[in-house]
Amino acid sequence: MKPIGRITVSSLLAIALLAGCSNNGKQLTVKNPPESSPSPQPTVTTQPTENKKEDLLKQMQIAASQAKEPRELISFMDTNVSKVDAPTADKMFIMLEQYNERQLPAINANLKQLMAQPGTAEKMYALSYPFDFNQIKDDDNLKQWLQNQAAGKLALDNGHEGDFAWKIDYAALQKAYASRLSEEMKHYLSIRVMEDQKPFANDGGLKISRKELGDRMLNVEQYLTKYPSGQKKAEMKAQYANYMAEYIHGYRYEAIDEKTMKLMPEVKLSYEQLVKLHPDTKTAQIVKAYLEEINKNKDVIYNKGKKGESIIGDPLANINAFWEGLNGKIDSLFK
Repeated sequence: MKPIGRITVSSLLAIALLAGCSNNGKQLTVKNPPESSPSPQPTVTTQPTENKKEDLLKQMQIAASQAKEPRELISFMDTNVSKVDAPTADKMFIMLEQYNERQLPAINANLKQLMAQPGTAEKMYALSYPFDFNQIKDDDNLKQWLQNQAAGKLALDNGHEGDFAWKIDYAALQKAYASRLSEEMKHYLSIRVMEDQKPFANDGGLKISRKELGDRMLNVEQYLTKYPSGQKKAEMKAQYANYMAEYIHGYRYEAIDEKTMKLMPEVKLSYEQLVKLHPDTKTAQIVKAYLEEINKNKDVIYNKGKKGESIIGDPLANINAFWEGLNGKIDSLFK
């Protein structure tokens, strides 16, 4: 006996269909389904589209308007900055920086209120730098509040007459985001970090050497000349003007011979060395012009002061005119 072959499900279906149509005598033709073409695979893009970038920036604007603390916007930045290109990351960074700047007055007002509470000042002044807020005992509310601000990339500072104040922690921002930013913004951040960690002046005096101050000016000049329409041009131009003002006429008693009212030789030498080492810079152009005024007076900067009032008097006329025109020179050189 021949073996009976297997009846497939499709065969049974066909038989059933034919049987159902036998009354009208019409033959049923079963058509095979058309072959489907393979679905096109979605294109993988490494960067968001322009619309997605704009959407993300709008989302960050909304987040900034709703955030109650800097750490909330930091969380948004941490989640999204890796998804965008450098130009978009720059915009996000600037948005974050501006938000923190707006928040600082209120945060420092809260700090002042906390410091006025019994026992808080003692706990704060017991901290040693770098501040470890875990050292605070028996005051979880204070500790948590301080830790929340630090999580927002803010740094606690007490360098101004011992008073505590929060400021933007540019070193923390640099560590977290520099790799995602443009070369321009990296340069800006490096300048801010240097000034943040070692301010050039404090309490009315120069805190770094005049040579180091000259080097900082040249660094800012590099930013201004390399990025003439830079996103941080206004801030960097203001920083340059502050540096130059201190460099040119931020004199203290150690810079002037009180007997002769002359500029100390080592200060004049620092000017001459800057011009010699960096002759093609705009900074050297300003300092060279200033040296010409100094030489006209045989190094005398000030008139003698009035007896019983002050040792040092007003600056000589040509020196004073140069000082007053300094910002105009800077504006003309960095348009």
